[in-house]
Amino acid sequence: MSATALELGEIVQVEVRDAAGAVTAFSHDYAVDASRLLRIPSLNMILAEGKPLTPDLRAEIEDRFITDGILTTVTVNLGMRGDRVDLENTVQPGDRLFVRMLNPDGTIDASSGSFPVDASGSINMPFLGGVLLRGNRFFEAEHQIEQGLLDAQIFTQPLVNVTRVELF
Repeated sequence: MSATALELGEIVQVEVRDAAGAVTAFSHDYAVDASRLLRIPSLNMILAEGKPLTPDLRAEIEDRFITDGILTTVTVNLGMRGDRVDLENTVQPGDRLFVRMLNPDGTIDASSGSFPVDASGSINMPFLGGVLLRGNRFFEAEHQIEQGLLDAQIFTQPLVNVTRVELF
């Protein structure tokens, strides 16, 4: 992170607490993606690149949970991980990809996990079978998997992250 603002690929640790103070299922690591967005399930997209974590981004996330009708009272805490997601390189045979699928309620779908890229450049995923990703950048792979899940009517609002680092 620059001294004051978020940059592409940086990973933000988001902790979301409800009115009772309990940590919610929306609490995860979220990367600033290639579209400069932070994508949190059930919220409208949040422009993150160039914003400081606090107070700007924190206030916007809190506001979105309330105005989007997800929570009535919310406390958000933000932190930074020391690593980044890779937005430039492409998927190649021999890679190991972490694919995280988030449900609209913020829970991680059980079909998420670590998938090896085979010699043809494909990963074998639950629900979809072989998905050819060779040569795609990670955000392109995310879109391709999201579209496959929509087309197969497996998810109605898929939110997929594809990275070389595991997101929690």
